[in-house]
Parts: sequence; structure tokens; C-alpha cells
Amino acid sequence: MAAPQPAGAKRSPKKAAAADEPSKLTPARRAALELTRELREREAYARELIDTRRTSWEGSQEDFDYMQVLVFGVVMTSGTLDLLIDRNLNSPKDVKPKVRDALRISAYELLFLGKPAHVVVDQGVELVRAAAKKAAGLGNAVLRKMVKDATAFPWGNPREDHEALARSFGMPQWLVDSLLMQYGIQQTEDILAACMGPAPTYTVDNPYLPGERFAADLASQQTASMVPVDGSVLEVGAGRGTKTMLMQRNAYAWFREPALIHTVDIHAFKEELLRERMAQQRIPGVVTHTADATRLDEVDGLPSAFDAVFIDAPCSGTGTLRRHPEIRWRLKKKDVSALAKLQLQLLKSAAPRVRPGCVMVYATCSILRRENQEVVASFLKSPEGRDFEIVEAAPAFEELERFITEEGFFASLPAEGGCDGHFAAILKRV
Repeated sequence: MAAPQPAGAKRSPKKAAAADEPSKLTPARRAALELTRELREREAYARELIDTRRTSWEGSQEDFDYMQVLVFGVVMTSGTLDLLIDRNLNSPKDVKPKVRDALRISAYELLFLGKPAHVVVDQGVELVRAAAKKAAGLGNAVLRKMVKDATAFPWGNPREDHEALARSFGMPQWLVDSLLMQYGIQQTEDILAACMGPAPTYTVDNPYLPGERFAADLASQQTASMVPVDGSVLEVGAGRGTKTMLMQRNAYAWFREPALIHTVDIHAFKEELLRERMAQQRIPGVVTHTADATRLDEVDGLPSAFDAVFIDAPCSGTGTLRRHPEIRWRLKKKDVSALAKLQLQLLKSAAPRVRPGCVMVYATCSILRRENQEVVASFLKSPEGRDFEIVEAAPAFEELERFITEEGFFASLPAEGGCDGHFAAILKRV
């Protein structure tokens, strides 16, 4: 064991130079490390943090774009990245979270971006050093093991091994198993591939603010088109109000005047955001309520009956994984069952508010039958749903015609360069 250095002794010039050497870490990777740590500590959302960083970014656009790729990718595939890291550690539980943040970035570059091994090791050591200076030596050793291990990724044949299939797309096993059971191997692979890529941007005009446009996925536009807006509308789960805006846009296009829309959301901050957004976009005719929509009878000022009810139900979001990278590893299998129970409660609560001869539209951004077809079937079998029947949806766009099912539902799937996965059913009170 080396003798301790006497107090006051000077470091050798060589060691001093090494200690004072500036980091070779690229701006994109440094920013990605900062944001992924913040996401972990705050359980925040990647898109929001990236948008915040966008306004203060002083580097090149190329660096910003790569930082965004790294943050989204690490969040999307974190479970698979941890598997690579843990396979090459003697004591995975002993690694500090901030060091794991650094190793995840390198693991993503190895497994999903195909970066050269020497670049990954060189920059990976700098990432670990930036996270925890004393761990740089450990990082170097682990990174070299990871490079060798990554050559055999996904450690199996995805066509024959479902665990290898899940790993190859950075997906939780339970979710891939659910998709395989519902869609089969080829369609599941197509869905998973689409979820790894960027989401396309669709925009529509705002007739209430000429010259202005707002973003709305094509499947969201389809869902909104299924809601009649020639009378009063109850919208449950309005959120930030994108479909509210779409419905009022349709009202103007079809009738040259806005509909009267009452929105209900359980979160007060979302109601405030919706009101602000409607004011900014000059969208008229919207009355907001903060309330529990499973108990609509307790909502003050809410009419007893409507010409149309639209339930934009809280769901797993499995049709929008490429837009919301946090979903896939935060969502648990048990959450889907809990959500399906809530979705059925919302349908039962809203059903008495539908005038006879009018419709209720039930929608999710999920691609799981448990939240879609099965919820509708359970509702129709319930006392509250016995007076309702399914009305076949009409495609608002020719390219969406293939997503109208035999039952008459709209059920789109994520596609590369195409819309997200959404579900919508029209239920008429007869």
C-alpha cells in the first residue's frame, strides 16, 4: 500500500496536469447527462425539459438535436440499457444513480445508435467523470465490458425469442407480450419499429384566429370529427384542450358558429391551462369545470343532458409512445386494469347525460383491447349501457379508412411517417 502523501506536499507536474485537464465531453452529451438526471430526480417529462432548455441553448443546433436524441432515447429504452449495464457490473445495486445516468447514455449509443466503440468508451469515461469524478476508473472498466457484450445484442433471435424481441426495441416484456397476443409477430414488429422513430407533425388552421395553426395528430382529428357539434357537448377529460379546439374548428367549418362545450377535468391546473389556451387561440363557447367525472351529479352548473358526450378517457397512452418516452417504463401491467376500471366508470357516469337519439363518443390513445373494445363491451352489458348501440364510424380522411374495424370502431396503429394509435367508438342512445 502506498504511503500517504505528507501534508503540504506538492503534486507531481504530471498528476497536476491530468487533474486540471479540461473535460473532452461534448456539449450534447453533457446536456443530456444533466437532463436525464433531472428527469430521474423530479420524475419530470422529457419533452417539457427539452423545450425549456431550447430557449436558453447557446450551442449549435446540431448539438441540441443530438442532445434531444440522447435524452429521448435513454428515457425510452432505460430498462434495456440497465440490463446491459448490470450484466457487466459485479454489484449493480452499489452503483450510484448519477453514475448509472452516465452509463445509460453510453449504453444507448452502443445498442441503438451504433456509435463506434472507441467513441463510446472515450466519451463514456468523460460522462462518468462528470457525474462522479472518483468513479471514472470504474466507468472505464465497465464500458469496455459493455462494448464486448453489445456485439451480441439482443442476445437472442427476436423472431424466436420474445424476450430478445422486447430487448431489441427497448420495451418492457409484459407490454410486448400483450401486443403479440393481440396483433401477432409481424404487426407487433411494425408497431415497435414505429414507436422507436420520431412522430410526424400535423397542423390545422384555427378559423377563429385567421393565419394561425395548431398541432393535432391525424388520429386526434379523426376522433374529434366523430363528435356531433350541432348542439351542446359534454367533454370529459379535456386536458389541454386540443380536441376541444378541433371540435370548435369543426363547428365553424360545418355550421359557421361555435358549439357550446362543457369540459370536465379532475385536475385544476389542466382546467386553468385549457382556459388560457382557449383565450390565446380565441376559441369561444367553452365552459370549464374541475370535478371528478365519475360523479357528474355533484358538478355544480353542469346541465343535466347534452346533444353529444365525448369521453377522452385517461389511458395507458400506448398509442403515443414515440411522443411520450416516459410511458413505456413507468407504466405497469396492473395500471392497465386499473385504467380500464376507471374508463368503465366514466362511461357509466356520463351515459345518463346523453339525450335519447344522441351519441356518446368514447376515445383513448391506447392500442390495448383491454382499454378499448373490452371496455365498450362491458359498458354495453351494464344497466347504464343497455339503451346504447354501436354506430359505425366514418373515416374523416381517406388514408384512415383502413382503421375502421368490422365492429365499426376507429382503431389506428402507430406507423412510421403516419398517425399515432387511437381508438374511438360511437355509442347511440336509442
